Amino acid sequence: MSVAVIAVVIIAVVILLAFVLFEQPIWLALGASGGIGLIMLSGTGIATDTLGSVPFTTVASYSLVIIPMFILMGIVAAKAGVAEDVFAVAEKLVGRLPGGLGIATILACGGFAAVTGSSVATVATVGRIAIKQMTRHGYRANAAGALVAAGGTLGVLIPPSVILVVYAALTGESIGRLLMGGFIPGAVTMLAYSTATVILYKRGFFAEPALARTNEKALVGAGAPTTGTAGGTATGGSDDGGPRIPARQPVTKRNMIGAVYTAGLMIIVMGGMYSGLFTATESGAVAAFIAVVMLFIRYRDRWRELPGAFKESLFDTTSLNSMIFALLIGGGVFAYFLVRTGLPSEMARAIVDANLSPTLIICVTLAVMVVLGCFLDSFSILVITIPLVYPVIDAMGVDGVWFGILVVKAIEIGLITPPVGLNVFVVAGSMKGMTPEGVFRAVVPFIVAEFATIIVLMAVPDLVTWLPDLAFGPE
Repeated sequence: MSVAVIAVVIIAVVILLAFVLFEQPIWLALGASGGIGLIMLSGTGIATDTLGSVPFTTVASYSLVIIPMFILMGIVAAKAGVAEDVFAVAEKLVGRLPGGLGIATILACGGFAAVTGSSVATVATVGRIAIKQMTRHGYRANAAGALVAAGGTLGVLIPPSVILVVYAALTGESIGRLLMGGFIPGAVTMLAYSTATVILYKRGFFAEPALARTNEKALVGAGAPTTGTAGGTATGGSDDGGPRIPARQPVTKRNMIGAVYTAGLMIIVMGGMYSGLFTATESGAVAAFIAVVMLFIRYRDRWRELPGAFKESLFDTTSLNSMIFALLIGGGVFAYFLVRTGLPSEMARAIVDANLSPTLIICVTLAVMVVLGCFLDSFSILVITIPLVYPVIDAMGVDGVWFGILVVKAIEIGLITPPVGLNVFVVAGSMKGMTPEGVFRAVVPFIVAEFATIIVLMAVPDLVTWLPDLAFGPE
């Protein structure tokens, strides 16, 4: 690369950072910096042609149809109220364990993530239900919020994950393989969170020690009177004005049906691809259609509210899609500028020639993404970094699906780390008694669990690649 080209790259990056620092939309920052860079690099003629064609070539792809389908499916499922059903069933299954309500929250987040593919939607919807239940049973509000914020990160990993689809669009990796690759790591993450929850609960992390023991006895006793430390009975409340311990809510037929709906949508997406009955895009379309039918069924007793709910679902879907595709267009312009400079190929060649360890490069890349996650949203991180990093990873022979899952794990950490920590701010604003600072402090053990999970996935790549290889054959 010549000195002039290097200077152009530096100027473009400075422009990009200036837009970000002045809190301009990331899609605009990427498009403007890439466009100005192209003008300086190749002149106005090529830049004009590029700006006219890249937006179309970037998003006019059949495979990207899966993004609005997954988003529509998730938003409609949320409107249908399946989150309450999933949480009720999860609480019934694990509520008797130490920290059972916390584990139920993690399971509910995982189950709801399996039909939304959205972290924010998972936090906002499950949090509204789970935090109320946990605080009623003596959990500290900030600690309960940390559980939901951490569990919400599963929304970007467990299929159907919109983040993984965007990664596939940016890299050319198979959408089906990426979605399959996220399944086992998602389960491992849920196990890590649940284990951390049990350990923290036994150490009195979630509640005042006396109240925690009283509540746990009430849950384990399933209605049998148990004497609490404050002198009252666990099921009937305390005579000295202590907190009343709510009885466990029964699982209704509606809850069971909602849980079956949720499982059915996940089976359609994963099973359809695994069996070869659907492509990834087709499975998203079928699942979205069934989610709409489910919404109509759930609103059959209040049909006057149905048009409003459906209209709101369509508006929310359109809004989120507009944001994602605007980022893809801006990222497409910036990526084309980088390709014209030759920077990605030069970086790949230099790193390969230096004979650096792929593990070292991956660790540095993930560390950078964790830091970026403290300031930028998930989609912006992908669109900014992947066009630059992926050619290097590919040149080193690293499996693109495995790397993609590790990238998503790094992005998960950014969702719960300050100062941005989107999940934390969403959950902190959902209920009185919580502050972002308090939730950030309480979520630290789950960040440790995230790093432990990343180490496991790096040490055992088959946890990511086994299921895609089983479904589609080895690459």
